[in-house]
Amino acid sequence: MTSQDVRSILNLSQSRDAPHVAARKPINAPKKPEGLSRELYALIGDNAPSLAEAQASLAAVKYRNRPKANTVVSKWQQATFTPASREPSLRLKHWIKADVQDDPVVSYFGQFNHSGPSVMEYSQYEYDQFLSDPSWTPHETAYLFDLLRAYDLRFVVIADRYEYSGSKDDGSPAKRSIEDIKERYYSICRRLVRSRTATDLRSQQQQLETYSFDKSREIRRKQYASELFHLTAREIAEEEALYVEVKRMEQVQKRYRSDRDQLLRSIIGVESGLVNVDHETADGGLPFDRKRKRRPEGAEGGEDSVNQDGKKSKATAHDGVRCIYRVSNPESNPGSTPSATKHATHNPVFLRSTKLPVPKANATIRITEILTELGVSTQKLVMPTRTNIEMLEAVFNAAAGVIEMKRQVDRVEQELRTLRAQKEGFVPPPENVRRAVSRLIGKGTSD
Repeated sequence: MTSQDVRSILNLSQSRDAPHVAARKPINAPKKPEGLSRELYALIGDNAPSLAEAQASLAAVKYRNRPKANTVVSKWQQATFTPASREPSLRLKHWIKADVQDDPVVSYFGQFNHSGPSVMEYSQYEYDQFLSDPSWTPHETAYLFDLLRAYDLRFVVIADRYEYSGSKDDGSPAKRSIEDIKERYYSICRRLVRSRTATDLRSQQQQLETYSFDKSREIRRKQYASELFHLTAREIAEEEALYVEVKRMEQVQKRYRSDRDQLLRSIIGVESGLVNVDHETADGGLPFDRKRKRRPEGAEGGEDSVNQDGKKSKATAHDGVRCIYRVSNPESNPGSTPSATKHATHNPVFLRSTKLPVPKANATIRITEILTELGVSTQKLVMPTRTNIEMLEAVFNAAAGVIEMKRQVDRVEQELRTLRAQKEGFVPPPENVRRAVSRLIGKGTSD
């Protein structure tokens, strides 16, 4: 404890020798923003200015005021109304605000009060002529159509409400199934559509398709659905096993088919149903050994060549009768390229109309113009047979030849015009110049 502390306890004045302590000036600390707790503000530290700006931006947001306790609560009351789709005697109630004069709910839902699908009408004359049925009386048919109009063609509801009492002798109501009701209604609609004059045959056909109904098929469908619904767990497992087995067999069949096609393609060149093999091999001759460039031993012989010639002649006659065209083997064609003879080429089945010949690329426009003037189409062919396609290709080649000839003629005519112009513009030299040139020529000859 210092002397200064003792003097402070005894309330003694300060000594003259004691150092003078300057009074501390108050620190201007920033004011804590409103709406922020003291602990949170103490943790912020030097970030107070940024928080103040954020607080200012939050203060600019206007929040909804608390509801005042002295406001008047809206009053509600029960009001009676009549649905637009019911009879005027039916009165229902619902809650609405007391200050509302007109009920907006009833007027809003009233716009959806539209009738269901329209039911076809018929006259007595049409019924007598086209709609009579021994199992249905006119009175029962009229009763059915009344129910159809009342319940908007909801056949399940109609079958449940169907209680016609005029069918049996004892007066008990007769029951009609849904299939009977549908069959009677749709048969009447089809007969009316066929009997009435139609302005558009397409719309009449669409109506007939719309009113088509097969009673026996519908009964079988429901029976099948009922059997599926009442299947036991064992039957369901058996059907699932059969389904898996069928799928496995389909996959195996696809794999076998793929392997077979690959085998045929690699051995004898079968693809897409066409065979591309050597004519000599197909006719019974020995195969050609490509590595040795010669036939195996015993391949040469007069007797074999005679047999082959006879078989070829028979094959040619058979092809002529059957209109068969055989493509020449690339190996026997000396003008074929090495790449063509290396592997046997094969063209799968295609339509000739998809591979029509096209004009040459460098003269396509001019050839098309020439054929258009002649009335020949370059896009399609009415009968794209082999002969017609060959003739069309010949026409293209002829047109290309005409264009090339025309180009050569134009070039020659241009050269002639140029030479004529040079000849007409040529001026002969004077006499003295001619003599000097002749002397020079003679002197050069003598030397």
